Amino acid sequence: MRSLAMVLSLAALLAAGAPASASGDSAGHPSADAPSADAPSADAPSTDAPSADAPSADAPSTDAPSADAPSADAPPGDAPAPPQAAAAARWCAPELAALPGEVCAFLPAKAAPGPRVLVIYLHGVVQPDSGWQWAQQRGAARAGARHGVAVMMPRGRRGIGPKTMEDWWCWPTATAAQATHEDALLAEWDAARAELERRAGARFDRVLVFGFSNGAYYATSLAMRGRLPVDGYAAFAGGSGARYLERAGAQTKARAPIFVGWGGKDPAHRDQVALAKMLRRLKWPSRSLGKPRAGHAMTDDQVDQAFAFLSGKRGGATAPGRGRGARAR
Repeated sequence: MRSLAMVLSLAALLAAGAPASASGDSAGHPSADAPSADAPSADAPSTDAPSADAPSADAPSTDAPSADAPSADAPPGDAPAPPQAAAAARWCAPELAALPGEVCAFLPAKAAPGPRVLVIYLHGVVQPDSGWQWAQQRGAARAGARHGVAVMMPRGRRGIGPKTMEDWWCWPTATAAQATHEDALLAEWDAARAELERRAGARFDRVLVFGFSNGAYYATSLAMRGRLPVDGYAAFAGGSGARYLERAGAQTKARAPIFVGWGGKDPAHRDQVALAKMLRRLKWPSRSLGKPRAGHAMTDDQVDQAFAFLSGKRGGATAPGRGRGARAR
């Protein structure tokens, strides 16, 4: 069974199709520290492509542990890539539920004891009709099965991506894109969550946002601006410590804890190192975990430690935001 790191690094590898720009706005290495209305956000990488040293489909990173055997409700981690025609017709992997707004969902057969937890998973950039969103969704669902939590997987927007990938599915990391798309996105998440709670038969007590790559940059932006009343964030292989984010974070009173994970062989990992340092400067509740031999991926160990930290276990901060489970605003 492939690990979560392999599923997501494979998805990133196959989603990548554009060369890096020489202007400094690619691979998560910005040339400025403020988002532009006409260009990708300074903290948004132009690609989810891993470095040449990233784990390949048959050579996992040595520090990425093999996934535990998934529970009976876990989707298969070794499922072959879907045909392009099927991917074009359906955003959600066939075994996942489809909620309003092209939001995919996973409910575990047996929820973990304690508060009912929902993870909102934000994908990396996805080339239209490629079908590689299914690999990311399956990795997120398998993590949900292992931890006994529900996972909701919304879809980004096209037409807001960086150069060479402008029409790919991305998240609004730039200020102009946020002004245009963010309210509608959060309203979609709210409607999808309400429907998922109806199907589950109960409200979720705690809500976490996990972002991978481009999704991690957007999750970081949401956290620094205090845009969502959730209980915690985890940023994997994405997110930065740009000055405009630090300025925003300094003004934010509702500081949901943030976990930051990165791979040392990811070309953009310095952004995540800078993010971790920024959070410490702000005295923001946070924890970080770098994997020196991992590439552009989120490892099982990082996911496990993110859950542990955000639930207040294993020496982490006191369990944050108990019972808030608030709606998006």
